Amino acid sequence: MIKIIILVILATVVGLAVFNAVDNATGGGGSDPTEPIGNTITVSITGEVNKVGTYYIDTGSSLADLIAAAGDVTSNADPKAYNSTFVLANKQSFYIAPIYRSSETCSSEPIEKVNINTASAEEIDAVKGFVLNQGVADNIVEYRKSKGAFARIEELKDVSYIGAATFEKMKDYVTLK
Repeated sequence: MIKIIILVILATVVGLAVFNAVDNATGGGGSDPTEPIGNTITVSITGEVNKVGTYYIDTGSSLADLIAAAGDVTSNADPKAYNSTFVLANKQSFYIAPIYRSSETCSSEPIEKVNINTASAEEIDAVKGFVLNQGVADNIVEYRKSKGAFARIEELKDVSYIGAATFEKMKDYVTLK
């Protein structure tokens, strides 16, 4: 009986050593999964796509290519909330906003939204559902004036006083076009 236990332990150790050698040979030995491999980059997509996730995609690809890799957008995706010609960069993430609230997919009333590339601070502040601190709408307009039009809604996180929490609250209420 002891010989069988020793044999099982020995086989386990040998098996682990072989798996570790194979893992290291294939590049899986603890490498960063977000680092580009060859001519690929790593990008993530969430929201109204069929397969939310992180994808390896060829360098120089557009958001349209990422959307295709994610199984396309859902019927609830707002085409005004993303720019499919946007050229991807490594470690970017994208959110495809809905037209209708998830719980109201059969609703005939779309979410009231504002175009962050054309709206005034007053128009941004007036959107129902926006939960903004005073002055954030002004910061959005100032950012747009100094940096140019927003190419993706995630750029809102670069605006003063818009962090991850504020972005989460407002991401469904903005468009780019």
